[in-house]
Amino acid sequence: MYFLKGSSVIAGIYFLNNNPKDKTTQFFVGFLMLNFLVVITSYLPRIIEFNASLNHLQNTFLNNDYWLYNPFILIGYCIYAWYFRMGLRSKLRKRIILLGIISINIVGFAHLYYEGIFFNAHSKLIFLLGFLLIVTSISFYYYELLKSDQVLAINKSVKMYISIGYLFYNLLCMPVWIYSHKYYNHLNPKFGELYSFTISLAHILIYSIYIFAFIYCARKYKPITT
Repeated sequence: MYFLKGSSVIAGIYFLNNNPKDKTTQFFVGFLMLNFLVVITSYLPRIIEFNASLNHLQNTFLNNDYWLYNPFILIGYCIYAWYFRMGLRSKLRKRIILLGIISINIVGFAHLYYEGIFFNAHSKLIFLLGFLLIVTSISFYYYELLKSDQVLAINKSVKMYISIGYLFYNLLCMPVWIYSHKYYNHLNPKFGELYSFTISLAHILIYSIYIFAFIYCARKYKPITT
């Protein structure tokens, strides 16, 4: 996963090198850089586990990555929603997405705090709300795309490939995310294997699509002004 996520950043930089004026993709590649940084930081619990000099940290919140990924999951949903919001022409649709972003932050952080799971579990509610927010944002993007001249160059659109990759990713992961709290334990080793396989497959799929999109569209992409 480290290799794929790092490669997606490199591919994104390659795309931007050929299309330096594409501000929307600059925003997304910046998010991929942040994502890669978070992945590297998430290795901290393993460093603590296998480093005797850091044993005193094993009973602290640093011994897991929930404190890191819980806020990042919320931020990630918001960034994806904002990415698909960029370029929309309808002020109403932009406001709906903005309201969704504000709402998921308020509800998400409140849920993590009041349920007391910020440092020890993920929230199924956040996964569901985030999925609805992304589906709504992508639906708005598709709707305006079909009504514009950009649909004629759909195979050259980085955003189109990213939307497809992200939808497939969520469709693969959502079922195991929802049931992971119930079945992912020592009594259900088969579910643990299924969970790991599904998440790994989804990551391989989504980042492979991102890498392909950046490389394939690097020379073909021509922004259409509206």
